[in-house]
Amino acid sequence: PARGGGHVVEVDRGLAERIGAKHMTRVRGTLDGTEYRSNVASMGGRLVLGVHKATLQTAGRETGDTVAITMSVDDEPREKDR
Repeated sequence: PARGGGHVVEVDRGLAERIGAKHMTRVRGTLDGTEYRSNVASMGGRLVLGVHKATLQTAGRETGDTVAITMSVDDEPREKDR
């Protein structure tokens, strides 16, 4: 779990390089079939994906569960950026 009730998943460096993700890159994809939009960030020397608590709940998952994640860079503006 992360601060505020969210969670993080470590991102494979090879995957991050292939899609061009680095610290604070906005990404989107699916977590066990549930769509998400988030950021990757450097944390403790590793790259992690921030997972919102609501995404985990919608996917029917709990802390510690193994999940399947798809990820790509999210170039679409966010609502607050428009």
